[in-house]
Amino acid sequence: MRRRAFLTLLAGAGALAASGCSTVADARADRGSGVIVNYVASFEQMWTALPAVLAELGLKVAAENKTEGTILVEQGAAAFSWGERVAVIVERIGTRGHTRVEVVSKGALGVNLTATDWAKPIHEKLAQRFRRL
Repeated sequence: MRRRAFLTLLAGAGALAASGCSTVADARADRGSGVIVNYVASFEQMWTALPAVLAELGLKVAAENKTEGTILVEQGAAAFSWGERVAVIVERIGTRGHTRVEVVSKGALGVNLTATDWAKPIHEKLAQRFRRL
């Protein structure tokens, strides 16, 4: 009986984890659904500043692609969260050295209702360095 209960619990936990998982690729695929803010900063200025901004918030860069303008971040599990996946997308806008920054923040598990939405803190830190449009 104990073995059956254990196997049932194990199967349920695996199904829950697999059914609601969010990967870093999912965060990037959700481009257009995040919080977008335009800044008075060149692409190079923004790209150079972002790693420091993310580090100040305790976020670890998992991957970056300057050509695509994408930085992918993973935040591990904490007391009230199973972790988050964040995509920061930087785009050049116009010819006056302005950029558009989109932050797509997703919980690592779809059932994670307490996951932190990192868009606001990231944009607040960027606004301390660059003027918003």
